[in-house]
Amino acid sequence: MQASRLSWLVQRPRHALILALVLEAVIIVASHSDFAASDPLWYADLANLIAIDPSNVFAAPSNHPFEMRIGLTVPLAMIYRAFGVSVFTTNLPCLLAALGVMLVVYAAAPTPRAKLLGLLIVLACTPLLRHASMLNVDLPGAALMAASILFLAWRGRPRGAAWLVAAMVTWFAAFLVKESALWCAPVWIYAGVSDLRGAGLAVTARRFAPAIAAGAALAAGYLLLCAHVWGDPWARFAGIEELTERHAWSMIDRSSAEWIERLVWGTPLMLAQLFRATLIPAVLAAWLVRGSGRIWVVATASFVALFWFGSTSFSSYSPLPLSPRMMLPILPGILVLATLGADQMIERLQGSRWRAAIVAVLLAAIVIPAAFAIRFMIVRVRPETTAYAIVRELVEDPDRHVVLVCGDPRCPPISRFHFGFAPPPNLSIMFGADFAAAPQPRDVTVVVMVNLRRGTSSDWVDPAGVSAGYRVEKIEALALPALFRHREVRLYDAADGTRLWEALRATTGPRT
Repeated sequence: MQASRLSWLVQRPRHALILALVLEAVIIVASHSDFAASDPLWYADLANLIAIDPSNVFAAPSNHPFEMRIGLTVPLAMIYRAFGVSVFTTNLPCLLAALGVMLVVYAAAPTPRAKLLGLLIVLACTPLLRHASMLNVDLPGAALMAASILFLAWRGRPRGAAWLVAAMVTWFAAFLVKESALWCAPVWIYAGVSDLRGAGLAVTARRFAPAIAAGAALAAGYLLLCAHVWGDPWARFAGIEELTERHAWSMIDRSSAEWIERLVWGTPLMLAQLFRATLIPAVLAAWLVRGSGRIWVVATASFVALFWFGSTSFSSYSPLPLSPRMMLPILPGILVLATLGADQMIERLQGSRWRAAIVAVLLAAIVIPAAFAIRFMIVRVRPETTAYAIVRELVEDPDRHVVLVCGDPRCPPISRFHFGFAPPPNLSIMFGADFAAAPQPRDVTVVVMVNLRRGTSSDWVDPAGVSAGYRVEKIEALALPALFRHREVRLYDAADGTRLWEALRATTGPRT
């Protein structure tokens, strides 16, 4: 029975694709984590402001890269306008990007067997699942870069010039999302040189001319847009240059040991940690894959080299940090190569008595660890999400005014997000210092959110905690009833707020 079902899927790969897309979407939605009050919140906030009034957002914007990644924020703003702000709509661009990666792998696979292998490998790719359930620029940018490479690989098909135009447009879209799209340049050079050698100058020129014209028009339009909105056609690059040296992950003033790790074994070690057994057929693909599939070898190898040894700055050498998120542009290529390599391994082992055993061991090494990881992602506790659900339930009563006292510097902005960036009028969100400085609370319900996951900055009830002395233990000493308690997040019921107000006020006295 199982063999017949497998045969049915191999013979009908489109049915398998639909099933895989649905399963992937279900897993991603089910495995979402607490929303991060860092880069994702910044992008979401920008998108919300654009949805409300784009003219105000772009009236006098800074040249910070986040504000210039309109390939993510503008589409997300359109989603907000259509469906409102929620965790699901906010993460939707990354969910769609993950499904896009699956479609690219499926389309790049040359045979029904390869397509089925590719779908299985994508479903077992836990880095893809993790980053598909949290808003950020890296996965959408990677998906668009992969689509561009796919269209480049199809330039030898009928209407090759049209596929090249599609490749150029998706490349430009990827650049609007994140600057790492520039990594695709070596792949275009490889495609052009390959065609020159195989088809000659005249054919290559006719094939590439429309794409080059489209790229020139898009680049000129973008530079004019930057000059009009940001006052400098090269503002995007200037913003990256300014940010590089003062970013938290900058390698400036790092020790020699950290530099050696970054430039020697750090990158291959992280690749092994991310992809594990999937790397085996991906690496073998460099020797097994021929024909149009070679472009994926070139793309993946060049992306790895640019991440490993490249620089984010032209004025000083500053490589990207050893972060899984920064490696996401490499992910689609690894999945495509693993698919092509596994398919070729099966083909080369034709007639071998060890074929079934080798394939079974390889697939088990890829799928079994992923199954455990996916199960963990689905069943894990989401403490902050649970805590805010309780706050929302309290606020549902319009006759009750709720005061949320924050115990973390990022609590007010993430609280606004959990209420769709528009907290209801019967909810006030404030730091402990502001609560203590306010008049004695009357006719309110007070709750305290203490988040212990944010590092040292969360040791205080507000950013002024070092000088003001509002330490978390002051809250804990009150022994307030816990509406929700977790090792990372605590939500306390302060009743009418009198005890909390008196305790905080007695610590420093009222502000003037």
